[in-house]
Amino acid sequence: MDEFEQLLESILPPSATILKLQNSNNRPAILLADIDGDRLKELIVAYEYLGENYLLLLKKSYNLWYPMIEIKGKGYAITDLMAVPLTARGVNSLVVGWQIGDIWSQLVLLQWKIYGFINLLTKYVVYSKLFVEDMPGKYGKDGQFELAIWLHDTGEAYKVEVYRYNGTNLTVARDVYPYYFKKVAVYYKQLLQQNSFPYYWYYLAEALLKTGEINHALTSIDMALTFTNPYPSKEKMLELKHEILSKLRPT
Repeated sequence: MDEFEQLLESILPPSATILKLQNSNNRPAILLADIDGDRLKELIVAYEYLGENYLLLLKKSYNLWYPMIEIKGKGYAITDLMAVPLTARGVNSLVVGWQIGDIWSQLVLLQWKIYGFINLLTKYVVYSKLFVEDMPGKYGKDGQFELAIWLHDTGEAYKVEVYRYNGTNLTVARDVYPYYFKKVAVYYKQLLQQNSFPYYWYYLAEALLKTGEINHALTSIDMALTFTNPYPSKEKMLELKHEILSKLRPT
């Protein structure tokens, strides 16, 4: 990206600073992707100027890059910047994470229209970790990317949910649970090799339930319930156990 950094330094205001992606080894927040659907890649950069963050989109014409649109950012840094199909196959949306706290980012999803960007989200969405991919469901991948949102709870435990954009907002993507929550289960199994905490057992049980591994989920929640001071509460653990047992009973 060195050539683009040099290019942008000549275009941005003299005292502007290109932001670094906090979740990507501090590489420059510069992205080359087709955003407006013309099959030609645009240049997107996040930068700070006079204490404010901005996102700038540039278009190439006759071998020259010129600013197309600029929007004001949020927070005090940027954690994520990517372009993936969220609304339809082959149509990129911008996924931006503006850092608003040590372990919290605000999610912004931007879609290009003729008149500029629109924000796909109508609600305020925050996350601690974000994973974006085209996750296979029962019939495989469909070309539309899902978002796995991890919210920090305690220790190294996170509440995890998977969403896709349904045309108006984010909706839970339960059809990809068997695929994605296998990864979540592996994450908690690795943590439990180091520390046997009740909340790791609880979240492992929840992940195993979502992958359909019901017997293993029951074993995990029973382990969580053996602790004198369970976290989250014993009531929540019993609720999860009841849900697991309901899957074991014949319908």
